[in-house]
Amino acid sequence: MHVIPLEGSYNARSVGAEASPWLVRTASLDGLSAGGERALRALGVDLVIDLREPEEHGPRTHGLPIRSAPLYGEAPPAAGSLEGVYAGLVRDRGARIAAAVGAIAEHPGVVAVHCTAGKDRTGLVVALARLVAGDTRETVVADYAQSGRTVRPARASIATAQLDALALSGAARAAAERLHLDSPAEALEGALDLIDAEGGPEAYLRAHGASDAQLRALRARAERPAVAELRA
Repeated sequence: MHVIPLEGSYNARSVGAEASPWLVRTASLDGLSAGGERALRALGVDLVIDLREPEEHGPRTHGLPIRSAPLYGEAPPAAGSLEGVYAGLVRDRGARIAAAVGAIAEHPGVVAVHCTAGKDRTGLVVALARLVAGDTRETVVADYAQSGRTVRPARASIATAQLDALALSGAARAAAERLHLDSPAEALEGALDLIDAEGGPEAYLRAHGASDAQLRALRARAERPAVAELRA
């Protein structure tokens, strides 16, 4: 995991060799500056996978190719518990999760994956891709937990305005703030426990539509960080 200073975005980290990663995770790239785009291209990024819903998109300022892979199929939840939202994604959005992970696997270059803040949808998809590629659970969870330290200062005022509009208070307000701003290790651990109950990451992805070729391509990333080819 390598932190990437990225003009026009935040919460950006790379996976793999620092100079030639095979995956980048980040917050929304809609406002990416020209310098930020150059930084991503210098790392080999030549495809963006956007996990948001169409109504979440803003005007884009960069010229990187984009593949849309929305995870919810509806507006993202504005309130609720972090664990509950993750459990719902694992339980009800398996096909969409597998499609997003498969899109990472199929691309022969370097992919940048993002949602809005780059912590929840991105966190789950990147975790599964990395686990199949051979990274340890400890490493993957530590990467996920890093997001909270970046997202909270970047989005605290936005979350406050959104939650004020919902008129939440007490425990419901605290849970919603945690949903919007935090990435505690135990939240991802809980989601991965649910996936393990279905046989583990590979079995889960395969059951929801990922192909053996896609899983092999991800496993190959550990051996060839910059060039993981999809073989039939």
